[in-house]
Amino acid sequence: MAPRVSFLIVGAVLLLGLAAGAARASNEEGDALYALRLRLSDPNGVLQSWDPTLVNPCTWFHVTCDHASRVVRLDLGNSNVSGSIGPEISRLVSLQYLELYRNNLYGEIPKELGKLKNLISLDLYANKLTRRIPKSLSKLSSLRFMRLNNNRLAGSIPGELAKLSNLKVM
Repeated sequence: MAPRVSFLIVGAVLLLGLAAGAARASNEEGDALYALRLRLSDPNGVLQSWDPTLVNPCTWFHVTCDHASRVVRLDLGNSNVSGSIGPEISRLVSLQYLELYRNNLYGEIPKELGKLKNLISLDLYANKLTRRIPKSLSKLSSLRFMRLNNNRLAGSIPGELAKLSNLKVM
């Protein structure tokens, strides 16, 4: 009977460890999203469900997660939010779709977006983003769709973006 009890204890400890790992990942992503939330003005209350005390941001509106509770889509397109996009968004390592179009976002496009290796779609058009397109976006080898038009960007399109062999729409 003693081996059976120890087996159950080891199993319970392993399950708790896996759950804690998933909770940590969700908390890191929740922290990153909440940091974005703090940067944004939200006159229509579209971010009211973004509660940092919840373990998992997958229950928040405008956030989509995969089966492992990792954030894969952030869709705040046409939400009338304003503010800046901060570097903390790069902590959403499983992010595939970043949809922030038709808002009043200003400031630079963070160079840290180049860390989002799984990004398929980057949609930032019709905001008030300024400065140059970061060369770091050339690291987004999975990127298929990128819209940056109707902003206040300066300079030329970085030649490094020509390396994006999967990019179909720019």
